[in-house]
Amino acid sequence: MPEVLLSVQSLKTQFNTGEKPIKAVDGISFDIAKGETFALVGESGCGKSVSALSVLRLLPSNAQITAGKVLYGGVDLLRMAERDMRDIRGARISMIFQDPMTSLNPVMAIGEQIAEAVLSYKVQSPHLVKKKVIQLIKQVGIPDAEEHYESYPHQLSGGMRQRVMIAMALANEPDLLIADEPTTALDVTIQAQILELLKDLQRELGMSLWIITHDLGIVADIADKVAVMYAGQLVEIAPRDEFFGHPAHPYSQRLFAAVPNMAKRNEVLETLPGGVPQLSEIFSGCRFYERCAYKEEACLEMSEIQWQTVSQQHEVRCVNVNKLTTIEKSEPEPVNLQVTAKQKSTLRVKDLEVYFPIKKGLLKRTVGQVKAVDGVSFELHAGTTMALVGESGCGKTTLGKALVRLLPVTSGEVEYEGRDIAKLTEQEFRPYREQLQIIFQDPFSSMNPRMIVGDILEEGLRALNPRLDDKAVAERCDALLGKVGLSADVRLRYPHEFSGGQRQRLCVARALAVSPSVIVCDEPTSALDVSVQAQVLNLLKSLQQEHGLSYLFITHDLSVVSYLADTVAVMYLGRIIETGTVEDILSHPAHPYTKALIDAVPSWDETSGKEVIKLPDNMPSPSNPPTGCHFHTRCAEVMSQCSQVKPDSIALSKSHQVACLLFKSE
Repeated sequence: MPEVLLSVQSLKTQFNTGEKPIKAVDGISFDIAKGETFALVGESGCGKSVSALSVLRLLPSNAQITAGKVLYGGVDLLRMAERDMRDIRGARISMIFQDPMTSLNPVMAIGEQIAEAVLSYKVQSPHLVKKKVIQLIKQVGIPDAEEHYESYPHQLSGGMRQRVMIAMALANEPDLLIADEPTTALDVTIQAQILELLKDLQRELGMSLWIITHDLGIVADIADKVAVMYAGQLVEIAPRDEFFGHPAHPYSQRLFAAVPNMAKRNEVLETLPGGVPQLSEIFSGCRFYERCAYKEEACLEMSEIQWQTVSQQHEVRCVNVNKLTTIEKSEPEPVNLQVTAKQKSTLRVKDLEVYFPIKKGLLKRTVGQVKAVDGVSFELHAGTTMALVGESGCGKTTLGKALVRLLPVTSGEVEYEGRDIAKLTEQEFRPYREQLQIIFQDPFSSMNPRMIVGDILEEGLRALNPRLDDKAVAERCDALLGKVGLSADVRLRYPHEFSGGQRQRLCVARALAVSPSVIVCDEPTSALDVSVQAQVLNLLKSLQQEHGLSYLFITHDLSVVSYLADTVAVMYLGRIIETGTVEDILSHPAHPYTKALIDAVPSWDETSGKEVIKLPDNMPSPSNPPTGCHFHTRCAEVMSQCSQVKPDSIALSKSHQVACLLFKSE
């Protein structure tokens, strides 16, 4: 038996708010061995992050650990003096937090923040500290490490900010690294690099890893042991292979069923009815009872469901564990593919460029340009979904914001309703804001925390339709909330009172408030667990069928692309290098970069037989892109002319184009 590094025993944590305490963690027990990777999965609000914060004693003032032990090296961390705990926290046990923007200091350069972590436990000379910080920045795959040392968090993409957090956590080579959704904001290639980096560090340092994630592909790729959490309790613990081969709890089975893929394109994704129960209530019997397809009266007869043994290391908290395999599952509901498209919603983009000046010196002279979007052309047809995929920093979000005029266009055309809206003044563009809307990546930071939901939804309606009276606005808002699966009484609540999935639904409702025909969806499901993601994808699909909406869907999740998209555009360093139908791109990728993106996706389906391929982590900077083909510095099939000649777009079929010198026009 491997030596246990961390042992959590009957841990209970509650929040003392209101009349009843909220029991976020209610008696969980598990062990993490030295060098082991332990994965904790479950829905938002189940208590996963609170479990990790309890172990590190980083809870807010209204939270209280009421029972249990956390043994590290045989010493109970819960009974250790705070002074001694500081020597453990960050040095021996480190944590990567879920939201990098709220975890980083906005007024400190990232180099200084990583240096703080390095100096927290060991005094070193400034020269050695800076050298180590630059090495850490390079190690987590951020290009131009010396330049980015002076960058501030707001100047980095979401993926880069997450990599800064990982660099800070690894600064002191901890024994245990707790990673709370560490790859949520990362594209698949960088995700693959980070997972490989964590594996390498485990091998080098014998480090243990506790990973909290909703991505079953990541769990399959990196975990040794898996625990599933629901409503403050663990409901299943198993070795990885057994968990993916034979998930035993009904909740685990529904998580797998909610994962989108190509085979489910014409179906409504399976979702869990209702939500996680209120953790302030007194439970009797199974906590999953109300949402379970296999529930029986016996599930409520005992005060608490006991663990059942499936195999030597596989346990499940379910009274019907031996009956589940004999119960037939219901057939998934087919999707109605009839879409009433608004013909005016076709969007044509030609040679679009968005450049940002680089200013230096006392007089802030322009010394260069960041070519964020560098000559992009595509067509978004009425009532269809185009997925825009590519690595962090390639210009996807910049392109989306430029289309809705949230960023200035340097040159090029954006044709909508027969007019080039890129050249309109702000006053001339104002009527088009109703038709072109955007759903932002982070629903929390895109809503005013001091405004109630009703005011947030009404704001756009009143701005673009000033003639509407109060009653009409209120009725419209209530209808919007119902459309996205929320009740009208949430209008009086604030954004912080909702889960991540509910906040994303509110952002969808806000975008729909003015009846648009084109919506730019910027990573709308990246922070959601699979069951909530399924609800949002079903919602987007049904709204498209009902209203004929066109989506430009920016994402790094190719499983979502395979389910939702009609066409796909692959972007690299400001250029679109391949376009085609979803079948063209995912089944017959032509460009070496597209192949690498698809091969880098971790899969829990062991029958796929493909190996995960990692691209070199020397991604060039858009401020100094390579000559010729931008991808030639990382391409496995590079030729001598690739560094000299910019490839033209070649038609491989009526629907499939690629910009690569490996292909010649006929």
